[in-house]
Amino acid sequence: MSQHLPPPDVPALVRLGHAYSRRGEYRQAAEAFTGAIDLDPADADLYFFRGNALAVAGRHADAVADFTRAVELRPDYSAAYHNRATARVDAGDLEGALSDFARAIELSPEDPDPLNGRAAAYSRLKNYDAAYADYGAALALAPDTFRSYFNRANAYAVQGRHEDAVADYTSALGLNPRHARAYTYRALSLESLDRNQEAIADLTTALRLNPTSADAFWYRGRQLAGVGEHERAVADFTWVLRLDPGHIGALNLRGVALAELKQHERAIADFTAAVALDPTDAAPVFNRGLSHIRTRNLDAAVADFSRTIELSPDDPAGYIQRGYAYHELLDPERAVADFTEAIRLRPEAGKPYFARALAHRRAKNWPAALADISVAVERNPKSDAALNLRAAIHYRAGNFPAALADHLAARDIDPDDPATLNHVAWLRATCPLDAVRDGAAALRDATRACELSEYQAPGYLDTLAAAHAETGDFAEAVRWQEKAIALVAGDLRPEYEARLELYKAEKPYRDAIDPPPDGDAGGERAEQ
Repeated sequence: MSQHLPPPDVPALVRLGHAYSRRGEYRQAAEAFTGAIDLDPADADLYFFRGNALAVAGRHADAVADFTRAVELRPDYSAAYHNRATARVDAGDLEGALSDFARAIELSPEDPDPLNGRAAAYSRLKNYDAAYADYGAALALAPDTFRSYFNRANAYAVQGRHEDAVADYTSALGLNPRHARAYTYRALSLESLDRNQEAIADLTTALRLNPTSADAFWYRGRQLAGVGEHERAVADFTWVLRLDPGHIGALNLRGVALAELKQHERAIADFTAAVALDPTDAAPVFNRGLSHIRTRNLDAAVADFSRTIELSPDDPAGYIQRGYAYHELLDPERAVADFTEAIRLRPEAGKPYFARALAHRRAKNWPAALADISVAVERNPKSDAALNLRAAIHYRAGNFPAALADHLAARDIDPDDPATLNHVAWLRATCPLDAVRDGAAALRDATRACELSEYQAPGYLDTLAAAHAETGDFAEAVRWQEKAIALVAGDLRPEYEARLELYKAEKPYRDAIDPPPDGDAGGERAEQ
């Protein structure tokens, strides 16, 4: 005899549907609930159950239809209104969602969930005042609700209210200390507040909780690079690329970190890989150009900056860097042209004026060099580099007091910059104008420059010797000049040896400056 199994009843199908849902098998769950609906099409709960399965499966329109049928059968079904609202949010129908959340709140005024959901919908609509009111009401009903703090923190972060965001993320983590995303998001707000070490600590905790989070590795790598920990940044970006091999940002920033570590061959390889993934992204092309400059591959640098200009014609950075490459190629005409275009694009900036002043100086166009560097100083009065360059041009013109004034202003900005100290000391030790020289002050600044460079810079030792000679201590002048000669490059040695002979003859050194004709400005002692 054959045996016939009885047809499944509604409770059995419901249990089966829930079992499938718990296992994440939502298609099968929906099928089980459909079987139950076929047996009892007037039960609102069955549509609610199937709607939940369909919503999680991403079938939002079908889910909305089921929740609609549920509220048709039971008009006071608060949970169905709430879940229909959530499905509408996921489908992009925010206005419809707000109406459903409002009905759910009306039916269940003590339930914080629809308040929290409506607040999130208001946030998406950028109606933040309404969102914060709902989050506050939800927290008043249930002060220990993680998602209310977490979602409100997200809204604060979007608005740039990072202090408030950090406070809410902290409250959320107090309720759920193992929520990796809350640590990640709090880190981003901490980064915006320049609390970098705290941000790194949060991202480290996020990675302990979720060791395969590419986002946490990415954000921590950026933070580490920002605080100068380039080796650790490289390690984090490498993890990002293991988890997401096509992450162009990680390739680009790993290349930047490698360049900071002076590993330019590896950096160029990363930039090239990023360019291969997206030839229209100007950032890795530009950064590769910078590494080419640092490795003295100037033609390749020009090519990369030319491509950067093609990709971002309104960004002056490409013109500035290509101008520097032309400057290094001893092509001041093209350098000036690029710097001029950068000025046209960003006339309020000081950097392209500084760069063009360098190119004019190389072309011996002294009036233009002085005019440009004066604009650069005006735009950025705290730039010691600009002040030192203007001082050098004043020096070439024989305007020694103006040169000293600019060098001293640069020293005030950075009292421990050895190059500036050396400039001041050289001028005070060797200036042909008696009123500018001050042997004791020159000796003090020259000694400090040598201390900061651990007595390994021959140019600074040369200045120290000149300062001793200016004070009349020729024995010390000879001693330090001999040390300078032992370290200096061969092409400068004859000049150093000539000064040594002066000191042996107990004569101080006076710098010989021939001012340009017709009062032109410019010139300075050669860099050492």
